[in-house]
Amino acid sequence: MDLARMMKISFPLIAVVSAGMMSGCSHYEVNTGRGNIPGRYIRSEMQEADRAVEAARQAGKDKTCPAEFKAADAAKNNAYDVYRACHTEEGVALAKEATAKANALCPPQAAKEEPAPVPPSAPAPAPAAPSDNLTVTPGSVTRGEAATLSWSSQNATNCNIQPGIGPVQPQGSMTITPADNTTYTLTCSGEGGTAKSATTIAVAAPAPVARPSKLCSPTVINIQFDTNRADIKPQYHDELKKLADFLKEFPNAKGTIEGHTDSVGSMASNMKLSQRRAESVRTYLIKNFGITPERLGAKGFGPTRPVADNKTAAGKQQNRRIESNFTCD
Repeated sequence: MDLARMMKISFPLIAVVSAGMMSGCSHYEVNTGRGNIPGRYIRSEMQEADRAVEAARQAGKDKTCPAEFKAADAAKNNAYDVYRACHTEEGVALAKEATAKANALCPPQAAKEEPAPVPPSAPAPAPAAPSDNLTVTPGSVTRGEAATLSWSSQNATNCNIQPGIGPVQPQGSMTITPADNTTYTLTCSGEGGTAKSATTIAVAAPAPVARPSKLCSPTVINIQFDTNRADIKPQYHDELKKLADFLKEFPNAKGTIEGHTDSVGSMASNMKLSQRRAESVRTYLIKNFGITPERLGAKGFGPTRPVADNKTAAGKQQNRRIESNFTCD
């Protein structure tokens, strides 16, 4: 058989055999030569690893996660080295691992959850402001009589009462005997500040008392006046007659008619008003009963000698009065 005839018979046979081999080896593909592996065909796993590493490089993962990229590229090269040494299956297995490493490079990082901002703590509440209360019972006394001073406080730790008392407990009471009109002030302090309260007690002079030996009776004239007036009302004529009779009974008696007012108005005006009232009585005694002027004096004391509380209408009426002070030789 000549050569030409043999070639005609061999080529179809080779083609059939090659086709059978390729159809039975579906994991092979045309060798691109990138791994320096000789031959026309090469296992697809080898070049798949090469393509995976190159795709990672194109995606910039060699810069995003350089250490991991370097490990994947080294695994791919090692797979080619093993494959080249005719350890086909071992090289393929290593190539698969290299592909998996390349595909797993630089996994997307889960967004870091920022911790919720801690709300600022609420400021501590301000300390409660202290409060206090001071009262006196009764509100007016005659000099020498006692009254009760009572007080209470809240949110306070230190309390002080002035004048003349000093530090006290936050709540309490005590007996006082003031000599004159007095305003007491309670001052209490605590973490929240200071509180103050005050109360006033009126102290009236005691009613005139009979003086031994030299004092002649009567000493009080029951005459009262309207506010800001010095006129003697007709209803008091009999009262003044009693005084005139007394002076006639005691021809040597001499003394002073004393005028008094309530606290309405200024001190100066009340002093003048009380003087007018005293002089009105003196004049009445002289003109109506013939009392010698030398035996009678007149003196106004204004509101300085109250006998009742000027806070009430009745008290003011009592303070608008005339008193007499006579001595007998």
